[in-house]
Order: sequence, then C-alpha cells, then structure tokens
Amino acid sequence: MSLRISKRLKRLLTSILVVSAISASAYLLGWSSLLSVAQVSVSGSGAENLVLNELSRNGIEPKTGDQLARVDVRSIKRTLNQLDWISSSDVSRNWFNKKLSIVVQERVAIAKTISVQNASVNFDSKGFIFTPTSPNQLMAQGKLPSVTSQNRSNEDLTAIATLLEQIPSDLRYLLLDLESISITKSSFILMDTRLNASTLRINWGGATDIGQKSKVLTALLKLPENKAIKQVDLSQPDSPIVS
Repeated sequence: MSLRISKRLKRLLTSILVVSAISASAYLLGWSSLLSVAQVSVSGSGAENLVLNELSRNGIEPKTGDQLARVDVRSIKRTLNQLDWISSSDVSRNWFNKKLSIVVQERVAIAKTISVQNASVNFDSKGFIFTPTSPNQLMAQGKLPSVTSQNRSNEDLTAIATLLEQIPSDLRYLLLDLESISITKSSFILMDTRLNASTLRINWGGATDIGQKSKVLTALLKLPENKAIKQVDLSQPDSPIVS
C-alpha cells in the first residue's frame, strides 16, 4: 500500500516539477527582462531609417526592451519583402547577446525609365521594375542607362522586363556595360552595350523566343570574324543579320 502511495507521490512531484519548469520558461521567454531585446541591428542597406519607419508604420518596429521571444519575426520579414525596392530580407534573434538582427538586400538597378505615370522607375537584372527609394538607389540614378519607349506604354515596359528576365546567365555580361535600351513603335527592342571597347547594338525584335535568340547570339559572338561587329539583328532568329 505504501509502495503505491510512494509511486503516486513521485508521479505527482514529477508533474509539478514539469509544470513549474514550463511555467518558468514561459515567464523567462515572454515576460522576464532577462531576455529582452538589448540591440536592434539593421544591415545590408544604407536605409536603416527607411526600414525602421516602415516597420513602425505597420506597428511592428522592434525596440530595445521588448521581449525577444515576442518580437513578430515573420511579420517583419513579410512587411519588408513586400517593398519593391528590397529584393530579400532576413530576421534573426540571438538568445545569447539578446540582439535582433535585420538583414536587408536592396535591389540593384541596371537601367532606368519614366513610367506612364511620369514616375522614375528602375529595372534590375532580372527585369523586376521597382521605385528607387534608398539613398544608394537614388545616388545611382545619374549613372544608369535609360530605357526609352516610343509608345510610352506599360506593355513596352513589361516587354523589356521579360527580355531582361530571360537573358541566360552566359550572356548577362552584356548587361554590365549597358548603354541604353529602347523599344520602337513596332515593339522591337534595341539594346546598346559595350563589347570589345566599342558599342554593339542588338535588335532583339519582340520579347518572344528569347531562348532561341540568345543561342543564336552566343554562337555569332563566338565566331572570329565577328570580333568587330557593330550590329546584330535577331528579329528573325532563323535568319540573323550581322554588320
């Protein structure tokens, strides 16, 4: 009889200890000042104030003294990733030094244009269209090549974005020294870039069959007799014209 009571007592004491440990952990994580935020760090961008102001506007700005466990990491990341000038973000907590780290990757523009709404917009190397916002992005505006459209339509901007997105990795070096991109009334995309110390104009035609046109261009550029070419017309990829 006493053995049964002893076993029951042990189970009871064990349960009490487990509940106490859980309660203590919950208190430590959620309410105790021992695990409050000691530092908020924003890196990867020169726009710390912009980032924190955006989080404040959404009511989720982390501050020193906040409970580290109660910081809404997912909401912070989701909010930042919705900003078009940011390509990615990451938020992490360090339980040892009680530091909350926000790492932001800004989009890097390769060209600029004026939208139909007369707003300045940028293209990144994958064709994503975004509004220059950070100090770094705004400072780069004067050095960016321009994208011009005779039709001044959203469809033209979408066509250029499609081209930039689909240019394969082995031809992306052509975007490093980009001089300009224009699109004609007939929706032909003309790209001027520096190659072998001179300007090469590529007529991509419409924003279709980019994969096939890219293969043709790669093959043409590898030919020794084309080292000094000035223009390539890919509007008809089965019958390209080199001059």
